Amino acid sequence: MPNLKQTTPLDGFKQTYNGLVVEELSGFEIVSIALVGGAEKAAAKSIKTFLGAALPKPSTWVSGKQGKTIWTSPNQYFLVAETSNDRLDEEFAAQFEGQAYFTLQTDGWACLEVSGQAVYEVLERFIPLDIRKAPIGFAGRSTAHHMSVLILKTAENSFILLTPRSSSWTFLQALEEVVKNVN
Repeated sequence: MPNLKQTTPLDGFKQTYNGLVVEELSGFEIVSIALVGGAEKAAAKSIKTFLGAALPKPSTWVSGKQGKTIWTSPNQYFLVAETSNDRLDEEFAAQFEGQAYFTLQTDGWACLEVSGQAVYEVLERFIPLDIRKAPIGFAGRSTAHHMSVLILKTAENSFILLTPRSSSWTFLQALEEVVKNVN
């Protein structure tokens, strides 16, 4: 009989460097939310009640009772829900029929938390964004060594990086190379 083992995109990677911790995060679901054209105001109001927070403005994320909601583009968002329910998108869609579309995205993304005293020195060399001045609650889309990245500032010295799973090991190797160059 096969012995299947659930894995994460980066196999639970965790490494501590001089002044920096890089750790893969898992145990959540990512659901994309796209508001239906013409129903944006009604959808935003309904979703605000459901999430316990208003949908985030551009370049921000908000925390609510369902998890973190990230602005990704006009009328489109990612919800990072702290659950392991691979039917979450279907459950949400049933509640907002005609107002929004929901698609499970979890398996397409890898997630790293990068934190510590050296976080700015590393990330400013890795991602071409001015994150030193960014407030907690900032969310940005950019690239890191030609790979897509979504970056969230969660605390003064802590960031979450979401990158496509298909290039996650290359992304991690590039990040580690920057860490070595800084340390």
